[in-house]
Amino acid sequence: MEVHTALLDHVVLAVSDLAASTRWWAQVTGATPAHLPGGDVSLQVGGQALRLRAGSPAPFGSVTLCLVADVSIHDLYDRIEQLHLRHDEVAPIIGAEGPLQAIGLQDPDGYFVELATYVPDRRAAAPAAPAAF
Repeated sequence: MEVHTALLDHVVLAVSDLAASTRWWAQVTGATPAHLPGGDVSLQVGGQALRLRAGSPAPFGSVTLCLVADVSIHDLYDRIEQLHLRHDEVAPIIGAEGPLQAIGLQDPDGYFVELATYVPDRRAAAPAAPAAF
C-alpha cells in the first residue's frame, strides 16, 4: 500500500530526565504540558503533539526536528535570546513547502531542534500588475 497523503500526528522522544525536558520543550514551544496515562508528557505544537517519554535517548545528533512558527525569524531570535538558550545563527534551509530561515538549538538530550519560519514569498511583495480589461 502506498501512502500519498499523511499527516504527522505526534512524535515521541525518549528523554533521560522527563521533568527537565518537559520544562525545556514547554519553554521553547510555549505549549502547556499534559501528563498522559502511562507517564508520557504531551505538548500540543501546532496541529501535532510532541510526546516525551522517560527512557534512553537516541544517540546524540541522530534526531532533528524542525518546528515552523507563524512569526518572523526576528521574533523567534528574540524569544530564544530572552530564554537565554544556546543557539546557532540564522541559516537558510529547505522545508517541505519551500525555503525556510532556521535557528538551531539542542534540547537537554542532544536532540537538534530547528525553529524556523518560511521565507516570505517575494512575488507577493511585488506590486500587482494592472488588471487587463
